[in-house]
Amino acid sequence: MPPDRTPPPGSNGLAIAALCCGLVGIFPLAALAAVVLGIVALGQLQRRTQRGRGMAIAGIVLGSLSLVAWVGFVIYVSNDEPVRDASGAVTQQSETFVDDLEAGDCFSYTGGKGEEVDLVTVIPCTSPHESQVVVIFELPDGPYPGEDEVIDAAEKGCADKADPLLTDRAYDELEPGFLYPDSFTWRGDRTIACTVEAPSGTTTGTALK
Repeated sequence: MPPDRTPPPGSNGLAIAALCCGLVGIFPLAALAAVVLGIVALGQLQRRTQRGRGMAIAGIVLGSLSLVAWVGFVIYVSNDEPVRDASGAVTQQSETFVDDLEAGDCFSYTGGKGEEVDLVTVIPCTSPHESQVVVIFELPDGPYPGEDEVIDAAEKGCADKADPLLTDRAYDELEPGFLYPDSFTWRGDRTIACTVEAPSGTTTGTALK
C-alpha cells in the first residue's frame, strides 16, 4: 500500500483570527471578538485534526484581560467626578475630564498645557494651582465654523462674561485663557470655558469676586 501523501492539516483559521484580535485588544470590539472566536475555534478543534489550540486559548486569555481592563476603565471614568461640598466647591484633588469642570473650579494641567486638553487635575482653590474656570458658556448651534471663528467667538465671549467676575488682583496678575471645542467634539460639545492662569508656576486663592 503506497504511503499516505495527504499533507497534514493546517492551523484552524478561527484560532488564528482569535489570536490576532487578542493582540489588538486595546479596541473593545477586537477583545470581544478574540474571546468569541477563540471559544468557537476550540469547539471546532475538538472535532477536527488541526493545529491551533494554543492560539485559540491565547486569544481568549488576551481578549478577556483586555475586556476586564476596559470595564475597569469605564468604572473609573464614571466615578471620577470631582468631590464637592454642599456649595459645589471642590474639596480634594483629583484627576478629571475637562467636561466635568464647573465655573469656579481651580485646576492644573495633567499633561502640561497644549492645544488638546482632555484631562486636568482639579484642586481646592486654597491650594496652589495653575488655572481657574471663571465662567462657562455655549456657542450657538450649527455647522462647525472653523477653528479661527471659534477662537474669535471664545475671546469675545470671555471678555464680555468673565472680566466683570474677576477680582482686581486677578485682573492685574493673571492671564486670560479659554478651553474650546474642536471639529471632532463640536457636534456634542460647543462649550467654552473661560479661564485665568498664572503667567508662570502656580497661584493660590480664588480669582472670583
